[in-house]
Amino acid sequence: MIELSHLFLLVSCIYLIFSNISLYAFLAFLSSAIIFYISFNIGKKFSFFVKVKELCNYKIDEKIGLILMAIGTIFLVLDLLWVRDIPLFNPEVRRFLNVGFTLISRFFILGWAIYLASSNLDKKRAIIYTLIFSAMVMLIGYRTSVIVLLISSIFALYYKGEIKNRELLALFSVIFLIFLLMSIIRLMVLKVSGNPIISRISLTMSVYDIIFNYFNGAFNYYLHYSAILSYLGLAKAPRAVIANFLGIYGVTITPTVVGAVVGDYGTLAIIPYFGILGMFLGFYYMIAKKLKGIYLGVYSVLVGYTLVSIESGILDLDVIFYYFLGLLLCIYAILSRKLRK
Repeated sequence: MIELSHLFLLVSCIYLIFSNISLYAFLAFLSSAIIFYISFNIGKKFSFFVKVKELCNYKIDEKIGLILMAIGTIFLVLDLLWVRDIPLFNPEVRRFLNVGFTLISRFFILGWAIYLASSNLDKKRAIIYTLIFSAMVMLIGYRTSVIVLLISSIFALYYKGEIKNRELLALFSVIFLIFLLMSIIRLMVLKVSGNPIISRISLTMSVYDIIFNYFNGAFNYYLHYSAILSYLGLAKAPRAVIANFLGIYGVTITPTVVGAVVGDYGTLAIIPYFGILGMFLGFYYMIAKKLKGIYLGVYSVLVGYTLVSIESGILDLDVIFYYFLGLLLCIYAILSRKLRK
């Protein structure tokens, strides 16, 4: 079965192949992926702590999913009304979106993943609805949200046993084509030429290379600090901070997940960071496969955001919340036997 550790290592290698960075930056990035891969498999070994299988009430989980979808839809519509435009076709208005509305609108992604993991919706309808919902989320103009919606939906079905490996690969090809289409639309609207995929990877990795060589540990925890407080208006957004450090204003720049860690804590921090992250997700993976329901829904979303973080980093308040929610579910699963007694 294809696991997150396999994909994380694969995508990281793709980013390295299509980049031109310094040797030590290359080795640090590759080491981060390998540490994650090894620790993920170690985390899987500790799943024996969870033996209770009756932790999920799928009917309740379905309702939770539907409620989150309804909330997300309402705030997505409010966000579009706020800017009175469609950011997908006019990327310049995206910076005028309401930060709070945008954050809450992403609950739709979590809700749909939980619903898929908990319901008996057949595969065909699930895929059709997923494509329809991705078109809806696409209007807001953020490719990340669309990709996470697609990835989380696919893995919710995959770990339920609804789709096979061959179908999984075919669906990933569809995701790539959708991402390519959105990238081409963005370049056409902005009247910019270039390869929409390779140029993006090259730019992101060059930013990581600069951080590794010139801003190693220079941010002093500020990137992750601002990831939380920027939503409260108490700090700049972390990607804007990086852009400002590079002398660029008016745009945001993604640092890669390794760049965010190295910039805040230094090179050696990749060992505990990716070690802990890998063990947590490996452990949670085994729980999600065993229990399904809300556990699998949240895990599927974390699969999506973890893969996307290779480029963007884990620097958004809602994403951090999803990891925290996953941690709480793991703790509850471990303590459930004692709680029941």
